[in-house]
Amino acid sequence: MFSSRAHVAAQERTVTVQLAAPGPSATRAVNGKGLYYSVDELKKKYPPADEHGNYSGADKGGAVQLAWDPEYRFTLMRRQWFDPARKDNTGEMEHYAGSEMHENKTQIYMMMSGTGQVALGGKPAKDHETPDGQHSGGPLAGATNYRVKPGDFVIIPPYTWHQALPDPGQTLEYSMCHIETRNLIP
Repeated sequence: MFSSRAHVAAQERTVTVQLAAPGPSATRAVNGKGLYYSVDELKKKYPPADEHGNYSGADKGGAVQLAWDPEYRFTLMRRQWFDPARKDNTGEMEHYAGSEMHENKTQIYMMMSGTGQVALGGKPAKDHETPDGQHSGGPLAGATNYRVKPGDFVIIPPYTWHQALPDPGQTLEYSMCHIETRNLIP
């Protein structure tokens, strides 16, 4: 499912991109109709990963879309420690998912379970950029690592490199609000 085309102006060039809708139509927020998810319902619908690191009801990164609108998206995220290490999107072997940076969104993490750290700032050795302002990379050099636990909040403005770093044997689970800030997309 795609929304209408958006034009991205950057460094005196215009690029037309298709913006993918962030989740199934069943999770689209509707004005005048609130949504409620009990913790018991969420535990049944989205159980922990199996022994191979696969999540039922979630995408391959452990994300589950709860609600979305063009201006925001609310997601449950699971970032697990990989043992053995896996290749990230840069080809490096890592025990956790690679770093990322978004030009057009603010993210707010509300930590729910697990232990580990969230790295903020710095830069990866390699930056893989897409036309819609999404960036991904490997480990961050120069980042500040913050120890996180259930109940903590992490606020990630646009252009901030970040990475979830679960402790060995742990899965960091957090709810995440994406707020579209439209720095490049009008």
